[in-house]
Amino acid sequence: MFSFFKKWAAEIKGGKIDWDDVEAHLIQSDLGLTLTERILTRLKGQTLSAQTVTAAASQAILSLWDQPVRQLTVSGDPAVWLIIGVNGTGKTTSIAKLAHRYKKAGKKVHLVGADTFRAAAIDQLKIWADRLGAGFSAGREGGDPAAAAFQGLAAARAADADLVLIDTAGRLHNKENLMRELEKVKRVVQNQSPSAPHETLLVLDGTNGGNALDQARQFHKFLTISGIIVTKLDTSSKGGAVAAIKAEEQIDPLFIGVGEGMDDLVEFNPQEYVARFF
Repeated sequence: MFSFFKKWAAEIKGGKIDWDDVEAHLIQSDLGLTLTERILTRLKGQTLSAQTVTAAASQAILSLWDQPVRQLTVSGDPAVWLIIGVNGTGKTTSIAKLAHRYKKAGKKVHLVGADTFRAAAIDQLKIWADRLGAGFSAGREGGDPAAAAFQGLAAARAADADLVLIDTAGRLHNKENLMRELEKVKRVVQNQSPSAPHETLLVLDGTNGGNALDQARQFHKFLTISGIIVTKLDTSSKGGAVAAIKAEEQIDPLFIGVGEGMDDLVEFNPQEYVARFF
C-alpha cells in the first residue's frame, strides 16, 4: 500500500541509507517530527537494516495505541455528532455511511444539512437521507449555518431520533473567520442540548499526507475534535499522518474509508494499519 516506504526499505537493503536519510524518509512518510524522534530513539545502537527500521517504526506506531481504540456509542437525547472537514474530503458520503451503519444497528437517524453555502450539498444529503430512510432537515441556501443546525436538532428531537448527524460546509482550516463560524454552530447546538455535540468528527482525505496533520491541528484548536474519519486510505500511497496525528494531537482515527460502498467504512484497527503501512 505505502509504496514509498517499500522503496526506501529496498534502498536500505542496498546499504545506501545513512541516519540523516532515515530521518528524512520517516518525515517524508508523513510520520511527523514527534513520531520520527521516537523511532530514531528506538534505533539508536542498532545496525541499520530494512528489518531493524521496520521493527522500530512498527513498535513506535503500535505503542501509540496501548489502549484499545474507542468505539462510538449512540448516547444522548438524542446523540448529536458534528461532522467537519475541508472541501473534497468525502465528508457528506462519510455521513451517509455513518447513517447506514447505525440504522443497521437499529438506531433512528436524522441528517441535518448545515452546509448552506452550496445548494448541491443539501441536495446530495437529501438524496442520501431518502435512500437510507433517514430523517432530514436543512437550512436554506445562503442562510445561517448555526440556525440550520439549531432548527435541524429541534426537528430531530420532535421526530424522536436517536442519532443526529450534522453536515457542515467544507472550509479551509487556515481561514479563521470560517473556523469561528463552526464555533458558533457548536455553541448554538449546546444552547439546545448542553452536552452536545457528543462527538465532533473530522473527516480527512488519506491522500493529503502531511497536510492532514496541519488540518487536524487547526480544527482541534478551535473545536476540540473527538475523533477522525480517514477517507480514501485504500487508494493512498501515504497514510503516515494517521499515526502522526495520534502522536502529536492524541486524536484517534475511529473509522477508515476503504471503498465506495455503504459498508466500506470500517473501525480503525492499529495492527491492520501498521501491517498495511509496511
